Amino acid sequence: MMPGNYILLYSSPTGEKREKRLAIADEQLTAITGTISRCGKQELPSSLFANLIHFLMYSRFASHVHDDDRKFSVSDSCTSCGTCAAVCPAGNIELVEGKPVWKHHCELCCGCIHLCPVQAIQAGRSTEKRQRYRNPAVSIGDLKKEILKGRP
Repeated sequence: MMPGNYILLYSSPTGEKREKRLAIADEQLTAITGTISRCGKQELPSSLFANLIHFLMYSRFASHVHDDDRKFSVSDSCTSCGTCAAVCPAGNIELVEGKPVWKHHCELCCGCIHLCPVQAIQAGRSTEKRQRYRNPAVSIGDLKKEILKGRP
């Protein structure tokens, strides 16, 4: 289990709780990759509850996901750095007069919200006070390069 980062619904864990989850995940990933290397494949555990939630909720989510960026906004604290546009894996953000504008083919990864260096991007009032999250092993510069490599 990784630290949750779906800022539209909840805050990410911080401090010791986050560090503990990351440490456990690293141990589990090491075990999984070792098994895969030895055996070629591994059956990952499945949760009946998670499968049921996915079945019940996914079609609702998928039916409006691309338009949900309409609730995104940017405050006057935006520095026009372009990080949001650079890290968007869907290429959904462009800077217009130095401010991000969403083009309504969002995948709701919320990378723009989490990675804005001045926390200028919000998705309604609920995200204003929520903790942002970025995996400490991932740099924004490396993330930008990886995303840009995959774009046409």
